[in-house]
Amino acid sequence: MSSPDADPRAADLPEGGEVLAHIPDEEAAMRAFAKRIAEVPEGEPIPNEIVQEGFTAMVRLYSVKFQLGERWEPFTEDSMVPATSAMIMCTTMMRAVNVEVFELGMWQSWSGA
Repeated sequence: MSSPDADPRAADLPEGGEVLAHIPDEEAAMRAFAKRIAEVPEGEPIPNEIVQEGFTAMVRLYSVKFQLGERWEPFTEDSMVPATSAMIMCTTMMRAVNVEVFELGMWQSWSGA
């Protein structure tokens, strides 16, 4: 029997393994991020810590949905991100988790992502 707060979308992972995050928790983190952003006075810089919290929640939420089979583009058609910006983020994210480009390529070939 599953626990009452289990996320029903966490069942039957396409590639097996453990779910990377709990969707309701990440959705709550996104809402908390939105509140913190709204509290920053207009014209004041958004503190890096708040940006990090939001980015963490966004990455975790997107990746768990991807893991559960939801495949949609990370950017809307009307707000595409320049390739250089995407490469900067990919590079810094991979450094932060100590993953090399070779390892990414191997994971992509094994997972079919």
